Amino acid sequence: MLIVLCAVVLIVLAQQARAHPVAAALILVGLAVVAAAGFWLRAAGGRRLAGHEREVAITDGMTGDQFEHFTARLMRASGFREVRVVGGSGDLGADVVGRTPDGRRVVVQCKRFAGNLGSPHVQRFAGTAREIHGAEVALLVTTGRPTAQARDVALRCRITLVDRPALARWLSTQALEC
Repeated sequence: MLIVLCAVVLIVLAQQARAHPVAAALILVGLAVVAAAGFWLRAAGGRRLAGHEREVAITDGMTGDQFEHFTARLMRASGFREVRVVGGSGDLGADVVGRTPDGRRVVVQCKRFAGNLGSPHVQRFAGTAREIHGAEVALLVTTGRPTAQARDVALRCRITLVDRPALARWLSTQALEC
């Protein structure tokens, strides 16, 4: 539809260019501005979440790798910078790294669970996040339900724990305090 509209405008512009060269030039500049804005919005799309991605239920069918990439997109949409997915075999607990909006180094462990997230998961991440990965902010994102012990370890080790309800809030607001 947009292509047809542009073609029609160009045809009319070509016909009117001889009679009104200044007006034709202004219209051409306007079209260039609109095209540049469209290109910029399309390029910025990597920082936005698609509408269907704003519901936490979308994570239910994801693999761990897909959840890591999803978390990275959410971070970018929330203003985090230099976000990279680094998870994989031998990642030592770092699935995603980047910078918070205020510039601090963030290290993220992603756990796509349906059940409980126990304290051993938090303890392992606590042992690597700062000492090995240099995290100023340690963030554990899970779709599961952290146990009371897991929450206690996270609190004591200064790990921001994002469980399913907190993830749903993050998705709806695209804002996370850490």
